[in-house]
Amino acid sequence: MSDLTVALVTDTHIRPNYDDGQMAFASDASHNDRNRVAAAAIRAMQPDLVMHIGDVVHPIPTLPAHADALQVAAEIYADLGAPLAVVPGNHDVGDKSASGSAPAYVKEGRKAFRRTWGAPFRSFDSGGVHFVIVDGGLLGVDTAEGEAQWRWLESDLRENEVRCFAFMHYPPFLTEPDEDEHYDNLETAVRARLLALLVDNGVEAVFSGHVHRFFLNRLSGVDFVSLPSAAFTRPEYSAMRPRPPADAENGRDDREHLGICKLAITDSGYTLEVVRLHSKAPGPPAPAKPLGVWLRHRLGRRTELPYGDLDALKRKVARDEAALLQVLDLGLSHVRIPLADLRDGDVRFRLEWLKRHGVSTHVFSGGLPTPAQYDLHDRYGGDSAWEVVVTDEDLAGLKALLRAWEGPGLTVGRIGKSTQVDSTYFSHFPREGFHPSHPSLESLARAGARGFAFRVAAEGPVDEQVGAALERAEQLGVRATCHVELPFRSEALAQIDDVLVERRVLAAAHAAVAYPEVRVFIDMLVDKDRGYWCRNGLVDGADQPRAAYRALKSMPAGR
Repeated sequence: MSDLTVALVTDTHIRPNYDDGQMAFASDASHNDRNRVAAAAIRAMQPDLVMHIGDVVHPIPTLPAHADALQVAAEIYADLGAPLAVVPGNHDVGDKSASGSAPAYVKEGRKAFRRTWGAPFRSFDSGGVHFVIVDGGLLGVDTAEGEAQWRWLESDLRENEVRCFAFMHYPPFLTEPDEDEHYDNLETAVRARLLALLVDNGVEAVFSGHVHRFFLNRLSGVDFVSLPSAAFTRPEYSAMRPRPPADAENGRDDREHLGICKLAITDSGYTLEVVRLHSKAPGPPAPAKPLGVWLRHRLGRRTELPYGDLDALKRKVARDEAALLQVLDLGLSHVRIPLADLRDGDVRFRLEWLKRHGVSTHVFSGGLPTPAQYDLHDRYGGDSAWEVVVTDEDLAGLKALLRAWEGPGLTVGRIGKSTQVDSTYFSHFPREGFHPSHPSLESLARAGARGFAFRVAAEGPVDEQVGAALERAEQLGVRATCHVELPFRSEALAQIDDVLVERRVLAAAHAAVAYPEVRVFIDMLVDKDRGYWCRNGLVDGADQPRAAYRALKSMPAGR
């Protein structure tokens, strides 16, 4: 097959060119203009195919404004420079069941959809790839049309002999395939039947909308990807963040999570780029740069959302994918996480996703490595670097272990003792990383250390410290890893000067380019806004990019 570029857009919620009485939020009036921006971005992408994954218009099919909104949508998304295929959403043809908050199975809505966009369920081939459109709202409908879709889908998937991607508006599930039914997934029995069909027939990935957020899942080799809206965010999902939403609409106008996507299908797999259309750092992901980041929070952290909103009587669980998206958006090359995170299959899947997009993993553990840790890295670590962080008291034991070590090469890091600041105050907070002059480096290198992790102290210039670390590593014949501390004040006083953070982050990025032999990390991504040593990072607690984020994203490749 030849490489294929597919533009993905969903949940556009286009409105008629007049006030239809459905504009409860100020941003509702901007939907059509936001879609014009999305259409222009799609044309600039020059895709081979455009897939719209549903909720094309906002007025539901039983409202008089539905037909007028369809006409506006057809005008906005005309002449994209590539064929357009449209998946029916609940605002287009009705909700999936009577338990939804809008009428279910609206026959007139499906007739209007068919007239404007074509059949609500169908398949086609393009560039050697099979594309399947599923009418998710019809799956649980006990009618002749509903059963006809099941028969068609089973036959279509069974007879297909090429790579297959499926598209449906509703995500089959948000976090677990056996989770309870709610507004944002499929009915339990319908879901089980569909998932078995997708898995048994080797579908590569299923793309959906509806939740207006980016979510990832995998089941038996099938990826399930939910995509951001081009128009507005679902406000209840702002509860995943530790701080209240930054926008004035309680999370409904979180522009950092609006955009379209670029799906690139190649012989070796596929990649997905999120193109941010209205962010403070807009545009496609930045050029790749040889810089890493410590991920202090777990990838794909689960949050139980409070009941209410569109699920008046049910709680649901969602995963926060913000950090994964930010790493990709910034073009970072590697992430640092605890080795223990590899026990979590959700984390491993996200690390695989990052690797697919060019991001490597650097794991660390504290103390002398144990057999259990060795087994964990051997089973799940793959080609990830392993940094063993020890105290000076552990160095003698580590040297003996290194001499007998038959596992992967180890990078050795150091964590200092807690220190007494003066005669009256004791600090419990040590720092990580070696200084190039540490007396044990030479003997550790002779014992078999693969490399050393050096501290790039916040008190000094980044380039000088990275250069000194590289010089010492080259003398020892090992690799240097440098952990760049972002600015801080004290354990009690927060550092909130974004100018200092921006300078430090750009200095780290320039050092990473200037010293390609060194693996350079910055020591945090998201603000630390509670606890000890609070300080600003690249992203605040409401998932809004700070000046350092914007500057790093706009940094040209190789600079």
